[in-house]
Amino acid sequence: MTSLLSRFDENVARQPDKAALVFADAGGHWQTVTYHQLWERSQQLTRGLASYQLPPGSRAVLMIPPSVDFFALAFALLRLGIVAVLVDPAIGLRNVTRCLAQAQPEIFLGSFLTHGLRILFGWGKPTLRLKLSLSDIQRASQQQPSDFQSPALTPDGEMAVIFTSGSTGLPKGAIYTRANFAGQVAMLEKTLRLSGNEVDLPAFPIFALIDCLLGVTAVIPDIRFPRPAKVDPSRIVRAIQSQRVDTMFASPAMLARLARYGAEQREKLPSLRRIITAGAPAPVPVLEQFSQMLSDGANLWGVYGSTETLPVTLVNSKEILAETRFLSEQGAGVCIGRPVEGAEVRIVQISDEPIPAWDESLRLPDGQIGEIAVKGEAVTSEYVGKADYTRLSKIRDTDGQIIHRMGDVGYFDAQGRLWYCGRKSHRVILADGQTLFTEQMEGIFNTHPLVYRSALVGVKQSGAIQPALWVELEPSAKTADKSRLRAELLQLAADKPAAQPIRTVLFHPDFPTDVRHNSKIIREKLARQAQRKLT
Repeated sequence: MTSLLSRFDENVARQPDKAALVFADAGGHWQTVTYHQLWERSQQLTRGLASYQLPPGSRAVLMIPPSVDFFALAFALLRLGIVAVLVDPAIGLRNVTRCLAQAQPEIFLGSFLTHGLRILFGWGKPTLRLKLSLSDIQRASQQQPSDFQSPALTPDGEMAVIFTSGSTGLPKGAIYTRANFAGQVAMLEKTLRLSGNEVDLPAFPIFALIDCLLGVTAVIPDIRFPRPAKVDPSRIVRAIQSQRVDTMFASPAMLARLARYGAEQREKLPSLRRIITAGAPAPVPVLEQFSQMLSDGANLWGVYGSTETLPVTLVNSKEILAETRFLSEQGAGVCIGRPVEGAEVRIVQISDEPIPAWDESLRLPDGQIGEIAVKGEAVTSEYVGKADYTRLSKIRDTDGQIIHRMGDVGYFDAQGRLWYCGRKSHRVILADGQTLFTEQMEGIFNTHPLVYRSALVGVKQSGAIQPALWVELEPSAKTADKSRLRAELLQLAADKPAAQPIRTVLFHPDFPTDVRHNSKIIREKLARQAQRKLT
């Protein structure tokens, strides 16, 4: 395994004056940080942290705003073998308290604001023994000799604890080893054919970090990394055009804003050659509209994966628009492509119980819906402080390696393509034993021109579970006649055999979604709202 640090150091040695980060400052002016400048800043912070004599494996909450220092500090932690604990405060300040109670960090690296929140909410209070700001680390670096030697590190050692967005419950912290992250970087590099010649616009800080490992230039229009559904599309478009960005990573929510803006302003993005979207399947109308901004040779790829393992499968939007969308409209689910090299995907029997060890009888044949399970170098082995969730999510294979249960259900078709049918926990089991899956059902109703998105939920009525469909309308249809529209949707259900169980249609002004991608619908909350509305 080529170590992560050697990747970065080799990039610095080979291209010291190349832009590592290009970002817009508060005044909207572009600033450039070269690979050598980023390395120098990282070395300074490494010396400062080293002066505290922190043993490798110590866990440190990294909670400073995304900035050049954020990336430099991330490399400093990697060089010292200190485990970065990454949790987004947007999940809710009290949820942060619960997450840090699970992670049990010894160090808190924060800004003035996050240190204030730490004191107010008691974040990590039982375990924290060192609370540092960037100023503290900078002062300490002056006391440390410049010839400091980093400790020897092993591939199986912990590198980071990355918390999920909590869209299907409380966030869980996936433990990444250095081997996991190195495997992920290598798989992304090979799958997406990324090279050091790229100019990338990443939507999340972790992908800007991966850019630095690959020798890529990361362009960041807003260093704060705002929520995907709240980005200023004009700033993104200007950045792509002025910096000649050729690769972009974005969530479907961000793509939707860009696509709508592009259509309104008649903007084009001729420099973009590769667009990668992940976090949730991008709706077909978004793919169609965004494609109008691109040149003929550009490719828009959908990557399937999760916090626990990424990438898993890859699909080109051209295949979706030309073929699979029509199957989705009939209730087939969402095609998420074929497994990438290095990810072994299996479909296993649906169960809500732990599966401690692999048995071949668990595997389902093509065409049959089951839980998606993945094995590979990028697959994490456990959650921090959550042994019960680890038991529910991990299977020990016959060779001792870990198979991760994605919590998603789907099936393989005869062409080897994986189809996503929804979250396992969101399936609706009716009194007669019939099981309805969200993505299969919703794909039918999302074809209506006034429907922005829909959500299947189960409601308990007269002692039995009944299906109900929430509908969020397109912005232009907010004042539409709801009675007439409900009748049209119920007629659509009657005409499609897969949708005939639907007898109840409800309208929602704005679906609750996860904080990280603003794409995953929180159906648990919608189910509670439907229960109150119908009883």
